[in-house]
Amino acid sequence: MTSILLDGIPLGGERVYVIAEVGNNHNGSLELARQLVDAAIAAGADCVKFQLRNREALYRRKADGSRAEDLGVEYIQDLLDKVELSLDEHRQVRAYCAQKGITYLCTPWDEPSVDALAEFDVAALKIASADLCNPYLIAKAASLGKPLILSTGMSFEHEIIRAIEQLKALGTPFALLHCNSAYPAPESDIQLGYLRRLQELHDLIGYSGHERGTAITLGAVALGARLVERHITLDRDMEGPDHLASLEPTEFRQLVDGIRQLELALPWQGPGRHASQGELLNRENLGKSVIAAQDIARGCVLESHMLRVASPGQGLPPYRLPELLGKAAQRDIALGDFLFESDLEEQQAEQRLEFQMPIRWGVPVRYHDFLDYRRRIQPDLFEFHLSYRDLSLAPQSFLAPVDCSRLVVHAPELFENSELLDLVADDPAYRQRSIDNLQRVVDATQQIGEFFTHADARLIVANIGGFSADAPRPLAEREQLYERFHESCARIDFGSTELIPQNMAPFPWHFGGQRHQNIFMMPDELAAQARDNGMRLCLDLSHLQMTCFHFGLDFQEALTLLLPYSAHLHVADAKGTNGEGVLMGTGDIDWPSAWARVKAHPQVSFIPEVWQGHKDHGAGFWSALAFLNQLN
Repeated sequence: MTSILLDGIPLGGERVYVIAEVGNNHNGSLELARQLVDAAIAAGADCVKFQLRNREALYRRKADGSRAEDLGVEYIQDLLDKVELSLDEHRQVRAYCAQKGITYLCTPWDEPSVDALAEFDVAALKIASADLCNPYLIAKAASLGKPLILSTGMSFEHEIIRAIEQLKALGTPFALLHCNSAYPAPESDIQLGYLRRLQELHDLIGYSGHERGTAITLGAVALGARLVERHITLDRDMEGPDHLASLEPTEFRQLVDGIRQLELALPWQGPGRHASQGELLNRENLGKSVIAAQDIARGCVLESHMLRVASPGQGLPPYRLPELLGKAAQRDIALGDFLFESDLEEQQAEQRLEFQMPIRWGVPVRYHDFLDYRRRIQPDLFEFHLSYRDLSLAPQSFLAPVDCSRLVVHAPELFENSELLDLVADDPAYRQRSIDNLQRVVDATQQIGEFFTHADARLIVANIGGFSADAPRPLAEREQLYERFHESCARIDFGSTELIPQNMAPFPWHFGGQRHQNIFMMPDELAAQARDNGMRLCLDLSHLQMTCFHFGLDFQEALTLLLPYSAHLHVADAKGTNGEGVLMGTGDIDWPSAWARVKAHPQVSFIPEVWQGHKDHGAGFWSALAFLNQLN
């Protein structure tokens, strides 16, 4: 890849470089030029580009001294008489850009203008489409030792190839921009697909657009353009050839926002296609699995009539059903039970699982699988993950006494009418419903606690809300949101239970969709909330890692800060910003360092919060606990 660095910004990576082309849209006014610089900055452009001409060098004079030309050329020359900035005014614009912290670029239209720009210390020079066929100007521009950006409008491919060969021979780093030099350009003439061919000719390509609107420019980014140039104007109705093909500031901002969205959407980590975290959530909820169509006794040979396909998608996918046929059932399978990967393999006799941990440990359970887990392990605690439907059940029929030293209950995220728990919601009525729902969780926890007579605490983990749908809320609102949280808690009778709010990741998944988190996320805020309010936390290590990854924070420092304020941990790995609960040891967390810090805090307890760890009879939990055992 051609290596070009413009004022510290590399060209050619995942970030698209956006050039706001002022050209002559300043109409010869220095003040208007400054306003256009400000507009480009507000729109999110990386640089502002102008044009410089030495009129005497650029245009011919006839023997009689006249400059009479065809109508089009005469019009352009007459217009330039009115709209050009002087060389000194260009210097002032260059200084203004430096003061405002945005890169100044310029297109020299002639060799004397190249000499003038040599004094400006520009980051690069832009060669207009009109000069792609001018090897003399290209050589002159290359002599400054700066990178070049060349537009390819009005040219034929053999001319593009000739320019490429010249620049490579000169050793000048350069980028090529696909372009149609009509103002505005008809969509049918743009031939955007040529970007693919241009990329075969050179490895750093972009797009210089003169069309109306932003859709085609966004399409160019999707096709591989790593630089984008669009004209900017304060008013498209101004006089001049470029205004009509320009974007006004609001449109330019929309273009930049769209480009930044595409930067997030375009990267692909092959080989093959991988389901995203949100898709995996929806695959579980909406997909289908192989289930038992009848009670099946251990040892019975599986036949097609014993199995069927049904939702949800938490067992073997339907295409795996033929692999089960003719195999002996490895366990007693009840009507409606999922079939799992382990049902394809010969199993050893079930044994009680033993784990030695430096702090108290447990596993997540639902009402319906508690007795099965109680039979297989002897943990220090169980963490009951409740659904809103569970709150209408009497828990006594699902439970039995245990000697656990701690009880943890995870409040539902979703309640009736698809409403998420949000103790800080703007709508007071919504907030009150969340308060009432959390009170129901407290009441259920008290009932479950009757079976945990040796527990030193009855902890309630809750994602307390504070999310927004489309964008983060302003930082100035955070204090008010925390105040609402404490006001809501004051209206709940917690009895013998203790609320331990869970820290959240920047982009929490709520049943297959992603939102923005605003509070109970940043490590310093979490520590301050716990310290100032005598509150303990449920620290989710996967969420913490994703937060640190997104904001560029040190995970180990954040962990050290928050462990003293934590009562309970959700232990899981994380990959990037969205890879929550990945297989232990495959994510970004340095586990030897993290686990050494955890072991130094015997007051905390933990569960392995591996995503879908309960599937296949807890296989994910046992794998995570075995991994942590090795760290001991």
